[in-house]
Amino acid sequence: MSARPKGNYWGLDLTSSQARPSACVGLDDDLDLTFLGFLASDADIMAEAQAHHPTILAIDAPLTLPLGLCCLEESCACQPLSGTKGRGCERELVRLGIPCYFTTKRSIIKRMVYRAIGLGRELACLGVTVIEVYPYATKVCLWGRPIPQKTKAEGLVFLRERLAGLVPALRPYLDRLGHDLCDAALAAYTAFLYSRSRTRAIGDEAGVIHIPEERLDTSGRHR
Repeated sequence: MSARPKGNYWGLDLTSSQARPSACVGLDDDLDLTFLGFLASDADIMAEAQAHHPTILAIDAPLTLPLGLCCLEESCACQPLSGTKGRGCERELVRLGIPCYFTTKRSIIKRMVYRAIGLGRELACLGVTVIEVYPYATKVCLWGRPIPQKTKAEGLVFLRERLAGLVPALRPYLDRLGHDLCDAALAAYTAFLYSRSRTRAIGDEAGVIHIPEERLDTSGRHR
């Protein structure tokens, strides 16, 4: 019997513009690194996906629009069918006490949403399973609160220390991990958990965000 091929779980901390590179981390079934770096254009992302064949790719950005919207342009007459703000998955996160950006026509991440939706479709055509994740929600689910602000020095130390425990293969690269690579690593780890049915889907037919089911104990093990 042939050996089961290793999984390859990628996390992408997508930026709004191709002018600003997006952080990307890849992990295998043993949580060893398969990729660590930055990818600039959509063509670069697609080329690396074709070369490395990620099994699951988790994107830190909305992959869908609210039902009823064909776009996020205020000049368009389309309106959300729910009559409420954002997608159900975003409203559910807020009910869980996890703040997030809402996908609306006034969103400040409109360009990122368009980019993520387009990339998600292209990656799916390659046979990649594409899921939406939210690294801040992953942090809360794994480590509880408080979560220090990632753009501050103490917040970056917090992330590096916990990621080193979660994914030991990252330890030699900790000095390289800014908050964007940390978020990409968390996205990749969420994709790894998803492959093992250890996430839950928050949302509805308008879109879902996958978050870890389990909390880590003080030793870093899953409860």
